[in-house]
Amino acid sequence: MSHALDNTTHPLNRTEHAYAAIDGAAGTMVQPYLIRLNTPVAEAEVRRAMRSLVTHHPRLRGVVAPGKYFYRLRILPDDELVDQLFNVAYRVEAHIDALDGAALEAYQNQMLNEVMPMERGLNFHMRFLPHASAPVMFICLHHLFGDGRTCMQLVADLLKLLNGQAIEMQSVETPSMVGAVAPPHCWQWPAHIWRSRQHKVTEAKRQAGLHIQQLPMRVTPHFSVNAMRHYRVSVGSAVLRQAARKLGVSLNTFMVSAVAQSFLDLAVDDPQAAAVIRISVDLRKHYPESRGFGPLWGNHVGAFLVTEDDPRKSLPDRVRSVGAHVKEGLDRFTRREMFWTYLLEESMPLLGRTLIGHIAHQLKRKNKLPKISCHCTSLGDVSYINAPGAAIKATEFIPIVTSIALLMVMTELDGVFYMPVSWQRSDNTVEEIDAYTARLDQTFIRLVREAGIDPAGLQAA
Repeated sequence: MSHALDNTTHPLNRTEHAYAAIDGAAGTMVQPYLIRLNTPVAEAEVRRAMRSLVTHHPRLRGVVAPGKYFYRLRILPDDELVDQLFNVAYRVEAHIDALDGAALEAYQNQMLNEVMPMERGLNFHMRFLPHASAPVMFICLHHLFGDGRTCMQLVADLLKLLNGQAIEMQSVETPSMVGAVAPPHCWQWPAHIWRSRQHKVTEAKRQAGLHIQQLPMRVTPHFSVNAMRHYRVSVGSAVLRQAARKLGVSLNTFMVSAVAQSFLDLAVDDPQAAAVIRISVDLRKHYPESRGFGPLWGNHVGAFLVTEDDPRKSLPDRVRSVGAHVKEGLDRFTRREMFWTYLLEESMPLLGRTLIGHIAHQLKRKNKLPKISCHCTSLGDVSYINAPGAAIKATEFIPIVTSIALLMVMTELDGVFYMPVSWQRSDNTVEEIDAYTARLDQTFIRLVREAGIDPAGLQAA
């Protein structure tokens, strides 16, 4: 059968070019999400809902198309060729016990290492583990085709479809990320570039005099297997939020403070010790409203660094200090003072996929990758994915993403705060990560007690 030929392609933004370039060096950048349901669901219904997602969200049918000078995004027509690709990307795994936490973690770790065919598709893998009372679904999206917020819309729409509700067809929007960081008028660019560069220079000078704390790492000349561990904070999210409010910060800031403290505890007698935490920022709200964008599927994420020093600070002072750093980092995006860094990165596609990949290889071989303690990214409270009155709901939700540095995804659902960990298996052993999360959990308990809250859920006298 002959098929209509559509030569329409869309530009990739600078982040997506980077994902295409490092795919071979660091492995496929994927996001496997675990979703447990509260009730049994027929396999045919899950399959129908998954296939409907691919129809309604065109980027799920996206492939990387080599153009004359740059790679671009091509959307495959929703026809029998996509049906064939879907039959490979969707799988039922009835042999896995959906109640076996270790088996689920191992399977999610396996998905974290799956290779996806960027230039053929589908770059969206789906799994269903049937169970008589608590079935499990996995969705896994290549990061080039969407970020965490994209995945969250997928999860919400999937639950709508399983509950018999309709979802909207999404348009393909591919704006440059410059629009989210550039000042509104060209004549403002020089001043904003200068202020942005000054921030970077000041930050670099400060970090040069500090001892950045990391978990003990093994230096390797190339990237290895991606690894992950499930980690649930032993203190309930309601208690954590109560402690955060008492200290005058957001829950996310409270959690980042605990992460920073857990690294500073590695060097309590070193006055130059510092924790450097990379914080992800959703840039969607920073695009001008006049552009009239929709949900902005794709990759629209920025980041800033929180550099927290002085291991001798009290824990309440630590939380307030991290809160000030986080506020300043977010405010720099609002003031359009991150322009210097992102303007340079916007030129990255001009280097070409080969040169970008070469640079990534050399940075790893020479151990020159940016030194941070941890990368924290937050999806927040995801309770909204369960619509009021819905019969089929998510009762457990564990997201993760490939990372070349230690990374934690912060999210909460139904009173449980999840912080699954991702890292390069060559850098650390599983036992070292388990020891770290156990120590981090004790840090949460210390922070809550310092705030005058009982970790068991009752406010201290």
